[in-house]
Amino acid sequence: MEETDILVDRQGHVAIVTLNRPQAMNAVTIPMCDRLTEACNELNDDHDVRAIVLTGAGERAFSSGLDLKANNLSDPKRRTPYRMLHFDDHAVARLRRLAKPVIVAVNGVAVGAGLGFAIAGDIRIASETARFSAIFSKVGMPPQDAVAAFLPQIVGLPRALEMILTARMVGAAEALEIGLVTELVPADRLMERALEIAATIAKGPPLAIAMAKQVVYRSLHKSVDDQLALQNLGTFINSAYAKHDIDEAVAAFSEKRDAEFTGP
Repeated sequence: MEETDILVDRQGHVAIVTLNRPQAMNAVTIPMCDRLTEACNELNDDHDVRAIVLTGAGERAFSSGLDLKANNLSDPKRRTPYRMLHFDDHAVARLRRLAKPVIVAVNGVAVGAGLGFAIAGDIRIASETARFSAIFSKVGMPPQDAVAAFLPQIVGLPRALEMILTARMVGAAEALEIGLVTELVPADRLMERALEIAATIAKGPPLAIAMAKQVVYRSLHKSVDDQLALQNLGTFINSAYAKHDIDEAVAAFSEKRDAEFTGP
Protein backbone atom coordinates (compact mmCIF):
# COMPACT_ATOMS: atom_id res chain seq x y z
CA MET A 1 0.00 0.00 0.00
CA GLU A 2 1.12 3.51 -0.74
CA GLU A 3 1.33 5.54 2.46
CA THR A 4 -0.88 8.11 0.79
CA ASP A 5 -3.75 5.63 0.18
CA ILE A 6 -5.22 6.79 3.51
CA LEU A 7 -4.78 10.47 4.31
CA VAL A 8 -5.31 11.87 7.80
CA ASP A 9 -5.49 15.63 8.32
CA ARG A 10 -6.60 17.72 11.26
CA GLN A 11 -8.53 20.96 11.52
CA GLY A 12 -8.78 21.95 15.16
CA HIS A 13 -10.61 19.17 17.00
CA VAL A 14 -11.75 17.54 13.74
CA ALA A 15 -9.82 14.83 11.88
CA ILE A 16 -10.38 14.27 8.15
CA VAL A 17 -9.75 10.74 6.89
CA THR A 18 -9.63 10.38 3.10
CA LEU A 19 -9.72 7.20 1.02
CA ASN A 20 -7.13 8.29 -1.50
CA ARG A 21 -7.03 6.13 -4.64
CA PRO A 22 -8.98 8.38 -7.03
CA GLN A 23 -7.35 6.72 -10.05
CA ALA A 24 -9.15 3.50 -8.98
CA MET A 25 -12.35 5.20 -7.77
CA ASN A 26 -11.02 4.74 -4.24
CA ALA A 27 -11.36 0.96 -4.47
CA VAL A 28 -9.93 -0.53 -1.31
CA THR A 29 -7.06 -2.97 -0.95
CA ILE A 30 -6.40 -5.19 2.05
CA PRO A 31 -3.33 -3.19 3.17
CA MET A 32 -5.41 -0.02 2.77
CA CYS A 33 -8.04 -1.49 5.13
CA ASP A 34 -5.26 -2.29 7.59
CA ARG A 35 -4.03 1.31 7.45
CA LEU A 36 -7.60 2.58 7.97
CA THR A 37 -7.84 0.41 11.08
CA GLU A 38 -4.53 1.83 12.33
CA ALA A 39 -5.77 5.37 11.67
CA CYS A 40 -8.96 4.67 13.62
CA ASN A 41 -6.91 3.40 16.57
CA GLU A 42 -4.67 6.47 16.49
CA LEU A 43 -7.58 8.91 16.31
CA ASN A 44 -9.54 7.10 19.00
CA ASP A 45 -6.63 7.57 21.43
CA ASP A 46 -5.99 11.20 20.46
CA HIS A 47 -7.70 13.34 23.11
CA ASP A 48 -7.47 16.38 20.86
CA VAL A 49 -9.74 14.76 18.23
CA ARG A 50 -13.44 15.06 19.00
CA ALA A 51 -15.07 14.28 15.65
CA ILE A 52 -14.01 12.60 12.39
CA VAL A 53 -14.99 13.21 8.77
CA LEU A 54 -14.55 10.26 6.39
CA THR A 55 -14.60 10.90 2.64
CA GLY A 56 -13.12 9.81 -0.68
CA ALA A 57 -10.69 11.64 -2.92
CA GLY A 58 -11.80 13.04 -6.26
CA GLU A 59 -15.25 13.71 -7.67
CA ARG A 60 -16.30 10.30 -8.98
CA ALA A 61 -16.34 8.01 -5.99
CA PHE A 62 -16.45 7.70 -2.24
CA SER A 63 -15.37 4.09 -2.81
CA SER A 64 -16.17 1.58 -5.53
CA GLY A 65 -15.62 -1.28 -3.08
CA LEU A 66 -12.96 -3.96 -2.84
CA ASP A 67 -10.36 -3.80 -5.59
CA LEU A 68 -10.59 -7.35 -6.93
CA LYS A 69 -7.66 -6.81 -9.30
CA ALA A 70 -5.26 -5.48 -6.69
CA ASN A 71 -6.16 -7.93 -3.91
CA ASN A 72 -4.77 -11.43 -3.91
CA LEU A 73 -7.03 -12.84 -1.23
CA SER A 74 -5.15 -16.14 -1.15
CA ASP A 75 -1.76 -14.53 -0.44
CA PRO A 76 -0.85 -15.73 3.08
CA LYS A 77 1.37 -12.68 3.58
CA ARG A 78 -1.65 -10.44 3.26
CA ARG A 79 -4.29 -12.15 5.44
CA THR A 80 -4.47 -15.68 6.80
CA PRO A 81 -7.80 -17.47 7.37
CA TYR A 82 -7.17 -17.24 11.12
CA ARG A 83 -6.62 -13.51 11.02
CA MET A 84 -9.83 -13.12 9.02
CA LEU A 85 -11.65 -14.70 11.98
CA HIS A 86 -10.37 -11.90 14.23
CA PHE A 87 -13.22 -9.55 13.44
CA ASP A 88 -11.95 -6.68 15.59
CA ASP A 89 -9.28 -6.18 12.93
CA HIS A 90 -11.87 -5.44 10.27
CA ALA A 91 -11.88 -1.79 9.20
CA VAL A 92 -15.68 -1.62 9.22
CA ALA A 93 -15.83 -2.94 12.79
CA ARG A 94 -13.21 -0.42 13.89
CA LEU A 95 -15.07 2.44 12.24
CA ARG A 96 -18.30 1.55 14.03
CA ARG A 97 -16.54 1.14 17.38
CA LEU A 98 -14.84 4.54 17.28
CA ALA A 99 -15.71 6.50 20.41
CA LYS A 100 -15.62 9.72 18.39
CA PRO A 101 -18.58 10.55 16.10
CA VAL A 102 -17.93 9.85 12.41
CA ILE A 103 -19.52 12.04 9.72
CA VAL A 104 -19.31 10.39 6.30
CA ALA A 105 -19.16 12.77 3.32
CA VAL A 106 -20.21 10.66 0.34
CA ASN A 107 -18.81 12.40 -2.72
CA GLY A 108 -19.71 9.85 -5.41
CA VAL A 109 -20.47 6.16 -5.77
CA ALA A 110 -20.44 4.08 -2.58
CA VAL A 111 -20.86 0.44 -3.50
CA GLY A 112 -19.92 -2.89 -1.94
CA ALA A 113 -17.26 -2.31 0.70
CA GLY A 114 -17.65 1.42 0.03
CA LEU A 115 -21.27 1.16 1.14
CA GLY A 116 -20.10 -0.77 4.21
CA PHE A 117 -17.68 2.00 5.15
CA ALA A 118 -20.35 4.66 4.60
CA ILE A 119 -22.98 3.02 6.78
CA ALA A 120 -20.47 2.19 9.52
CA GLY A 121 -20.33 5.94 10.19
CA ASP A 122 -22.80 7.79 12.39
CA ILE A 123 -24.04 10.59 10.13
CA ARG A 124 -24.03 10.53 6.34
CA ILE A 125 -24.34 13.51 4.06
CA ALA A 126 -23.94 13.20 0.32
CA SER A 127 -23.37 15.20 -2.80
CA GLU A 128 -26.22 15.34 -5.29
CA THR A 129 -24.21 13.02 -7.55
CA ALA A 130 -23.77 10.25 -4.95
CA ARG A 131 -25.03 6.74 -5.66
CA PHE A 132 -25.20 3.63 -3.50
CA SER A 133 -25.40 -0.11 -4.08
CA ALA A 134 -25.16 -3.34 -2.10
CA ILE A 135 -23.61 -4.77 -5.22
CA PHE A 136 -22.32 -8.06 -3.79
CA SER A 137 -24.67 -10.46 -5.57
CA LYS A 138 -23.43 -9.15 -8.91
CA VAL A 139 -20.02 -10.65 -8.10
CA GLY A 140 -21.54 -13.87 -6.77
CA MET A 141 -21.25 -13.07 -3.07
CA PRO A 142 -23.62 -12.58 -0.14
CA PRO A 143 -23.39 -9.16 1.54
CA GLN A 144 -20.01 -8.38 3.05
CA ASP A 145 -18.54 -5.66 5.28
CA ALA A 146 -21.42 -5.72 7.79
CA VAL A 147 -23.87 -4.33 5.20
CA ALA A 148 -26.43 -6.97 6.21
CA ALA A 149 -26.19 -5.80 9.83
CA PHE A 150 -26.13 -2.02 9.40
CA LEU A 151 -28.38 -1.41 6.40
CA PRO A 152 -31.63 -2.72 7.98
CA GLN A 153 -30.98 -0.51 11.04
CA ILE A 154 -30.77 2.55 8.79
CA VAL A 155 -33.39 2.05 6.07
CA GLY A 156 -35.56 -0.71 7.55
CA LEU A 157 -35.68 -4.42 6.78
CA PRO A 158 -37.82 -4.45 3.58
CA ARG A 159 -35.80 -1.71 1.85
CA ALA A 160 -32.51 -3.25 2.98
CA LEU A 161 -33.51 -6.64 1.58
CA GLU A 162 -34.62 -5.06 -1.68
CA MET A 163 -31.28 -3.27 -2.05
CA ILE A 164 -29.30 -6.39 -1.17
CA LEU A 165 -31.28 -8.84 -3.30
CA THR A 166 -31.50 -6.66 -6.41
CA ALA A 167 -28.04 -5.06 -6.08
CA ARG A 168 -29.50 -2.03 -7.87
CA MET A 169 -28.05 1.45 -7.75
CA VAL A 170 -29.80 3.95 -5.46
CA GLY A 171 -29.52 7.60 -6.45
CA ALA A 172 -28.89 10.50 -4.09
CA ALA A 173 -32.51 11.70 -3.99
CA GLU A 174 -33.81 8.23 -3.12
CA ALA A 175 -31.05 7.79 -0.54
CA LEU A 176 -32.30 10.93 1.20
CA GLU A 177 -35.92 9.77 0.98
CA ILE A 178 -35.25 6.39 2.61
CA GLY A 179 -32.94 7.79 5.30
CA LEU A 180 -29.72 6.34 3.97
CA VAL A 181 -28.33 9.89 4.13
CA THR A 182 -29.58 12.80 6.20
CA GLU A 183 -28.72 15.64 3.85
CA LEU A 184 -27.86 16.35 0.21
CA VAL A 185 -25.64 19.25 -0.80
CA PRO A 186 -24.02 20.39 -4.06
CA ALA A 187 -20.72 18.63 -4.68
CA ASP A 188 -18.70 21.81 -4.19
CA ARG A 189 -20.19 22.30 -0.71
CA LEU A 190 -19.93 18.73 0.56
CA MET A 191 -16.77 19.01 2.65
CA GLU A 192 -17.68 22.47 3.89
CA ARG A 193 -20.98 21.12 5.21
CA ALA A 194 -19.42 17.96 6.66
CA LEU A 195 -16.86 20.06 8.52
CA GLU A 196 -19.61 22.35 9.81
CA ILE A 197 -21.41 19.37 11.35
CA ALA A 198 -18.16 17.97 12.76
CA ALA A 199 -17.19 21.34 14.24
CA THR A 200 -20.59 21.66 15.91
CA ILE A 201 -20.17 18.24 17.52
CA ALA A 202 -16.56 19.01 18.48
CA LYS A 203 -17.72 22.04 20.49
CA GLY A 204 -19.70 19.76 22.79
CA PRO A 205 -18.52 17.89 25.90
CA PRO A 206 -16.29 15.14 24.44
CA LEU A 207 -16.84 12.38 26.98
CA ALA A 208 -20.59 12.95 27.22
CA ILE A 209 -20.85 12.76 23.43
CA ALA A 210 -18.77 9.59 23.32
CA MET A 211 -21.01 8.04 25.97
CA ALA A 212 -24.13 9.16 24.09
CA LYS A 213 -22.93 7.34 20.99
CA GLN A 214 -22.26 4.18 23.01
CA VAL A 215 -25.63 4.31 24.74
CA VAL A 216 -27.50 4.67 21.44
CA TYR A 217 -25.76 1.81 19.65
CA ARG A 218 -25.74 -0.54 22.62
CA SER A 219 -29.45 0.03 23.26
CA LEU A 220 -30.56 -1.22 19.84
CA HIS A 221 -31.28 -4.75 21.04
CA LYS A 222 -31.66 -4.22 24.78
CA SER A 223 -34.64 -4.03 27.10
CA VAL A 224 -35.66 -0.75 28.69
CA ASP A 225 -34.16 -1.92 31.99
CA ASP A 226 -30.83 -2.72 30.32
CA GLN A 227 -30.93 0.62 28.53
CA LEU A 228 -31.52 2.53 31.76
CA ALA A 229 -28.70 0.63 33.48
CA LEU A 230 -26.33 1.49 30.64
CA GLN A 231 -27.49 5.11 30.74
CA ASN A 232 -26.79 5.28 34.47
CA LEU A 233 -23.33 3.76 33.97
CA GLY A 234 -22.60 6.37 31.30
CA THR A 235 -23.73 9.15 33.61
CA PHE A 236 -21.48 7.84 36.39
CA ILE A 237 -18.42 7.62 34.10
CA ASN A 238 -19.07 11.10 32.71
CA SER A 239 -19.50 12.55 36.22
CA ALA A 240 -16.34 10.82 37.46
CA TYR A 241 -14.05 11.88 34.63
CA ALA A 242 -15.59 15.07 33.25
CA LYS A 243 -17.49 16.76 36.08
CA HIS A 244 -15.76 19.99 35.14
CA ASP A 245 -17.61 19.92 31.79
CA ILE A 246 -20.94 19.54 33.62
CA ASP A 247 -20.03 22.45 35.90
CA GLU A 248 -18.96 24.49 32.87
CA ALA A 249 -22.30 23.82 31.14
CA VAL A 250 -24.23 25.02 34.20
CA ALA A 251 -22.05 28.12 34.56
CA ALA A 252 -22.32 28.96 30.85
CA PHE A 253 -26.11 28.64 30.98
CA SER A 254 -26.29 30.93 34.01
CA GLU A 255 -23.93 33.45 32.44
CA LYS A 256 -25.67 33.29 29.03
CA ARG A 257 -22.52 32.36 27.11
CA ASP A 258 -21.24 29.45 25.05
CA ALA A 259 -19.70 26.66 27.10
CA GLU A 260 -16.06 25.73 26.54
CA PHE A 261 -15.63 22.02 27.13
CA THR A 262 -12.24 20.38 27.72
CA GLY A 263 -13.05 16.68 28.04
CA PRO A 264 -11.35 14.13 30.31
